[in-house]
Amino acid sequence: MPNIKVISFEEKHLQDIRDINVAVSTHPNKPLEEKKLCQYLYIDYYALNSKDNCFVAIDENEEVVGYIISEPNLDRYKNIILNEYMPIAKELRQDFEQYLYNEINFYDRWNNEYSAHLHMDVKPGHQHQGIGTALIQHEIEHLRQIGSSGVMLLCSKENIRANNFYQKNGLNIIEETTCNIRGIKL
Repeated sequence: MPNIKVISFEEKHLQDIRDINVAVSTHPNKPLEEKKLCQYLYIDYYALNSKDNCFVAIDENEEVVGYIISEPNLDRYKNIILNEYMPIAKELRQDFEQYLYNEINFYDRWNNEYSAHLHMDVKPGHQHQGIGTALIQHEIEHLRQIGSSGVMLLCSKENIRANNFYQKNGLNIIEETTCNIRGIKL
């Protein structure tokens, strides 16, 4: 693995993680407005409301080459998304409201066993070097220390490499729907 450090997220890293998120998007032709909405909901929420649970990987030049963001409290996540983010999401894209409701309620059935959820990306050109493993191991240990019962995530079934990565790092499939729901109990 290259000389990488996993450090706590700082506000100065926000644009870097947004850029990485766009660079690894599985939908590169998604309209810019939709990309901004997704970043607002899936990057900015964590960076602004759960930043103590967010980490970045930096290289020897202090360039951000990956990130992992999480929310250990589903009820808090739902409350903030519904009350603060939903009105803005509706302004940007009206049909996104139902999608967002479905997604935030999706986690409910696993909340007792997997109280946290996460999202992560590693910058293209830096993948397959152990950076993702360092990030996820750091996050899992952090969540364990703060008392999370477990952590889960959604992963597209078509993303074979990501599914293999999560499996290798102990996040097993807990349910298959249109995507794989993966988790690890802490």
